Amino acid sequence: MRTIKPRALRKGDEIGIISPSEPVIYKKKFLRGVEILKKLGFRVVLGKNVFKKHGGYMAGTDKERAADLNAMFKNPQIKGIFCGTGGMPSNRLLELIDYYSIRKNPKVFMGLSDITVLINAINKVAGLVTFHGPNIESGFSRGFSGKNKYTLEYFSKAVMNSKPIGIVRKRHSLEILKKGRAQGALVGGNLEALTTLLGTKYEPDWKNKIFFWEEVEQTIEDIDFFLTHLRLCGVFNKISGIVIGKLVGCDTLGPTDDWKKEKSFTISKMILEICRDYKFPIIKGIPFGHFYPQITLPIGVKASIDTKKTNPFSIDESGVK
Repeated sequence: MRTIKPRALRKGDEIGIISPSEPVIYKKKFLRGVEILKKLGFRVVLGKNVFKKHGGYMAGTDKERAADLNAMFKNPQIKGIFCGTGGMPSNRLLELIDYYSIRKNPKVFMGLSDITVLINAINKVAGLVTFHGPNIESGFSRGFSGKNKYTLEYFSKAVMNSKPIGIVRKRHSLEILKKGRAQGALVGGNLEALTTLLGTKYEPDWKNKIFFWEEVEQTIEDIDFFLTHLRLCGVFNKISGIVIGKLVGCDTLGPTDDWKKEKSFTISKMILEICRDYKFPIIKGIPFGHFYPQITLPIGVKASIDTKKTNPFSIDESGVK
């Protein structure tokens, strides 16, 4: 399917905000994120069901959540769609999304965490370049002063500029787990969320892709479990490289005391064990995921890895037109 790029966002554009996953929990943070979005020059339209709750862990019924997403894409006044928060289970919406309308009405669609499911499914089925970037409640609510100017810089480069993002400047030291060079279109997001797409028609096309992933509050054995499942599904036979984001709260073993005493077996060692039979390069510590400041990554555009360079990760194609 031919890839479609949305129009770059401009000041004055209307941004629709939806809750396709969990309910908004911290309403003050959410509203602060909305105000910061307005200060950036955007107008904001809230989805009809943005504050709904259903079952205690969903922001409305499946039909309500999907209706907001579909309505935002069909509304010609809306130029971008951002998500209130992540959580789970946005995969319940996949069969209710109007992918034909999305393809006919391309626009910036962005989120992270559980929204990984939606940004990858929409990219796969509709061919639209989507964006792994800040949610309103946990991301925009932090503002863009101080160190978060970095977040604003890469958000603007990703969705407000038709030029490629280019070299991603590192914010701290990186780990080169495997040396090498690679090129390929980007695919990825939250690791656990991505595994829910395996074996479905919404699963990404992994061939020659640069696979980026991140996690939050998972133990080393949890991440081992997810990565091994990807390996067994043949994903690592297809990809050209791996870019790992910030792994927040993921450096522990558990739950038993004997496991917790083990200090020598790190996440990096585990990743290398699972990937020992593959030649693709792996870099770890690029600032994205449940971590701030962070970059915004367009799914479906060309990127490259070159571990000989000081900044080894580059996004070489624009995500918007």
